[in-house]
Amino acid sequence: MDIDLEPGMALVQGRNGHGKSNLLEALYMLAIAKSQRATTERELIRKESIGKEFFSQVAAVVQRDGGPVRVQVDFKNVASEGEHGADDEDRLNVQKYVRVNGVPRRASDLVGEVNAVMFSAQDLDLAYGPPSVRRRYMDILISQSDRSYLRAVRRFLQVLAQRNHLLKGIRSRRSSQSELEFWDDELIKSGSIVIAQRREALRVLSETTAGANADLTDDGERLALVYRPSVETDDEATVQGIGEAMRESMARVRQMEVDRGFSLLGPHRDDFRLLINGMDASSYASRGQARTAILALKLAESAFLHDVRRQRPILLLDDVLSELDDRRRRLILENVSQYEQVFITTAEVDLIEPEFLEKMTRYAVDRGRLERVDG
Repeated sequence: MDIDLEPGMALVQGRNGHGKSNLLEALYMLAIAKSQRATTERELIRKESIGKEFFSQVAAVVQRDGGPVRVQVDFKNVASEGEHGADDEDRLNVQKYVRVNGVPRRASDLVGEVNAVMFSAQDLDLAYGPPSVRRRYMDILISQSDRSYLRAVRRFLQVLAQRNHLLKGIRSRRSSQSELEFWDDELIKSGSIVIAQRREALRVLSETTAGANADLTDDGERLALVYRPSVETDDEATVQGIGEAMRESMARVRQMEVDRGFSLLGPHRDDFRLLINGMDASSYASRGQARTAILALKLAESAFLHDVRRQRPILLLDDVLSELDDRRRRLILENVSQYEQVFITTAEVDLIEPEFLEKMTRYAVDRGRLERVDG
């Protein structure tokens, strides 16, 4: 499929299960170099492709202030030998290739070439889901604006794996606690950077999110983001101060870590919460309130990326209008209509008032085929 996507609001309509979300996920993949939904490349492969060789590509030419940039992500599966059956997944050898203007790049280098913000029903987990969902959100957001953060996160995860392996060795008496000194230093070095940048990003996001939520609700509903790191520090602590707090906290739980065989403190145990009128959204918010709050967070994310990168992100809003009353839908459409490029999917076109439909470029999806709709 090859299509020109115009500026302004674009409506992608069609029945559920016919591929509306796939289009938005493909566009978002060009921003973060991986699927927003799947945890591994294997999950992107259709079952009927197992055991076969195939090639697929997601590519776009993005118009930026400095000129057009072509970005692409290619997937190739090399069929492997073996019996078709219970071990089908073991026969998947999915390889990913990234190019920018035709030049091979690492996947991490693609981050930031295209700025995009995506909302989907899955994002309700930012309110109701486990902390790992919110940590992943923070990592994707900050990595799009600062590649040094991405390097710090990667280094932290490498050190964490090594330290956990050593803790298991100490527990089984194959290693000594003195060997932890080096890995403690490395964990603190990268972990304090990650915590500092998460804290600052959430501080900025919380301020902007509060304003965005006020615009979308128009009823005085107050929304705030609260960072909950696993290490207690002063809100004004420097990276060095955070590192010192980490070292003190790690010393207190050292024996517990050895007993359990894994690290108990660090960015891998961080969280943040959404508070609506001072109450935790996970316990007290209705589905409509949570959906609006998370959309406000996404609009704040858009402003955050624009301030840092000086490029307006593409808004990708997958089924954003369902489960909302008429007033909230109108406020949302009025707000997002001001953005440079917005994609909205829906299976219920009747939810959108005619005055907004008239401003939209409309596409219909049927069995994976995308076509322009006139009128």
